[in-house]
Amino acid sequence: MVHELPTHITHDPSLGFTRLPRRVIRHPDLVVGLDARREDENVRARMYGPAVPSLSGSEHTVTLNVRPREVRSVAARLRQVWKDEFVALQPLDGSGRPSPGRTPFPYANLVDLTAEPEAELRAALSRLTLNGAQLLYDVLLGGESEELKLFRGFLTDVLSQDRALRVRFHSDLFLPWPMLCLPDAAGSAGEGLDAVFARFLGYRHQLEHTGGDAYARVADDRDPPPRESPAVSLNHDTGVDAEGRTRATEVATALADGNAFVERTTRDELEHALRDHLLDEQLMYFWCHGHFTAGGDEPPYLVLRLTDQQAIDAYTLRAHRPPPHACVPFRPFVLLNACYAGLPGNADLAYLGRALFDAGACGILGPQIEMPQRFAAEYALAFVTRYLAGRETAGEIAHGLARHFADTCRNPLAFAYALHSGMDSRLERTA
Repeated sequence: MVHELPTHITHDPSLGFTRLPRRVIRHPDLVVGLDARREDENVRARMYGPAVPSLSGSEHTVTLNVRPREVRSVAARLRQVWKDEFVALQPLDGSGRPSPGRTPFPYANLVDLTAEPEAELRAALSRLTLNGAQLLYDVLLGGESEELKLFRGFLTDVLSQDRALRVRFHSDLFLPWPMLCLPDAAGSAGEGLDAVFARFLGYRHQLEHTGGDAYARVADDRDPPPRESPAVSLNHDTGVDAEGRTRATEVATALADGNAFVERTTRDELEHALRDHLLDEQLMYFWCHGHFTAGGDEPPYLVLRLTDQQAIDAYTLRAHRPPPHACVPFRPFVLLNACYAGLPGNADLAYLGRALFDAGACGILGPQIEMPQRFAAEYALAFVTRYLAGRETAGEIAHGLARHFADTCRNPLAFAYALHSGMDSRLERTA
């Protein structure tokens, strides 16, 4: 008689790769890849996805007429234009003095810009769109070869669609994609504010930037420990807006309301949490100061400071986080609202983000410019309120807020928030 022998697996040599990931996300409508790993070679571009026609069943590919250094330089210039030509714009009267009766630096100190002169606002926005289109079309996709014109035409046709698409930019070049713009088809002089806003990629589509190797984390299908309520944290400098001029207090209240809430104000508290093998937060919010520093020949990178003013950088995160296989699944979404005094032109904005991904983050949302505190707090309140409801993905919320602030407040600053992965991230609530 044949007997089935009992078996017990004591070791899995495949480390789980015999299983498909439990959570499979929906593929984007369009993926644009930019390969720029060598500084002495031109950027190689490719695109594919259901939104773009296929060529002989293959992806679109082309070698661009630009090298990575120039792209990064013009991207830094675009960020500086946003600061100088919009955030720091001070309206003057005929004698060259600040216009009487108006809020000083209104585009930095006001969230709702509907009462500001439309012609002045339109002129400022037109400068932003001009530079956003220049980076995308004159620098990145510039050239007159037949291959380039074909690639550029297909991409423009897709991005110009009236329906919102889910677009992934998978690239070694970390660019402010929502701040980039479609070309000016009608002429700036004839554009109303709605038409100007509609040229921004961040207005038209859900966008995320991906890069690096996240495949191993996708394959991790372990369940986190059961939780009765969402685990969230506020990591902040209590000295930021100590006078209460922003809605930062309301953000803290929203984070704490009905959630497993942790507040951290020192580096020691953050390091202690990172060392915890059972750390399992779904949302981490940073509201603090930061500055850029550089080591040797490396580009400047962002360093955060909480209330105790101790430096927190990528090495801080890496030094204290145990290996992923030794911890419970840790996949927080990170909203990084760091205020800083200056953004060097060659700053590495992806530096801290890479460390957060190494620690397990599923997505990071943060500003690409020196964001005014009032707007940053307003944006954070709107984002965390919607994200904690658990009904929308981070990509849907970021896109919805970009349109909300543009349509309702006539304010483009939400386009300056970029999503690094996490387009499909959503807070999961228990029943």
